[in-house]
Amino acid sequence: MTLKLSYAFLCAAGWFSASVLISIYNKWMFDEGLKFGFPLFITAYHQVCLSLFSFIVILLRPSLRPKLSAGDIESRLLAIPLYAFLTQIIPCALASAGDIGLSNVSLIFIPLSLYTMVKTSSLLFVLIFGLLFRLEKFSWRLVLIVVVMCVSVAMMTMKPRSDSKPENPNHSFGVMLILLASALLGVRWCFTQLLLKKNKYTSNPILTIFYLAPGMALFLFGMALIVEGWSNFVSLPVWEEKGFFGTMLLMTFPSVLAFVMMVCEFQLLTLVQLLTLSIAGVAKELFTIAMSALVFGDILSVVNAIGLSITIVNILWYNYHRYTENVNDTENKDYISVSQTEDSEDIELQTR
Repeated sequence: MTLKLSYAFLCAAGWFSASVLISIYNKWMFDEGLKFGFPLFITAYHQVCLSLFSFIVILLRPSLRPKLSAGDIESRLLAIPLYAFLTQIIPCALASAGDIGLSNVSLIFIPLSLYTMVKTSSLLFVLIFGLLFRLEKFSWRLVLIVVVMCVSVAMMTMKPRSDSKPENPNHSFGVMLILLASALLGVRWCFTQLLLKKNKYTSNPILTIFYLAPGMALFLFGMALIVEGWSNFVSLPVWEEKGFFGTMLLMTFPSVLAFVMMVCEFQLLTLVQLLTLSIAGVAKELFTIAMSALVFGDILSVVNAIGLSITIVNILWYNYHRYTENVNDTENKDYISVSQTEDSEDIELQTR
């Protein structure tokens, strides 16, 4: 148990660090710094890199390949049946592409602090889809926790009156994009957990990335051609200012962070409950908000700070709820009642 907890903590630390870094880097890249405002093309390129990274890992470690049956030579084949690909891989890839793509696009229109605060609304969608897919047990206390979280998020997203920055006319559009991305995140996490636990072709994080990333890349690239335009992308001044290799390096670095983040995230989904990971994500969002204030000068009003405080208290409440729930489950499993045949008496045997 100690080893499992240590491994989960290591995965959480990797996921936490990589996710915060990639959020700050993407904001700098798409808006504040480089003004490289083509998030769909860049995100599609990231998925190509993820496909390559996962393929290299599978090549170096054949033990990570699918193991299906003895008749398939321990099945070192990577080909996945068409039906499984269309019904399981493609829906998850589309939800993942929509989540990541829309999230990156929204960074052009809204501050990083607002982006991270609105993204916490994904808790509501995680609960809804977790219940629909029977990944979470229904509890009115959980519903209340999520409702309180949504109220605190609404408080955190109120724009400070003292904010001297001119308001982006597309501000509401950016908020709508990130809300849609949050809904897709709930679908994505549910699909991913089902893939990791029930699909023999995606039994580990590397295989999951290997099968998901190509579909995500194709979908995002197609959307980028329609929305952003290839000629606009290749004619950006950054290609001349930084050079071809310099620009490619700037685009590749976040894909390395994304690979670390996705491996750790997928691994955590096999170690902890779905909503537990989403609550841990809220803690990550709070840290990102603090970093955005430090790096980009984002301002929090009194109402924002109160909302932030309510969120922290709500996280502690949720952790207490999960702790008491686990204690009750453990106590119920500690003893079993058996019938004693000779005396016809019930006795309790400790199972430990």
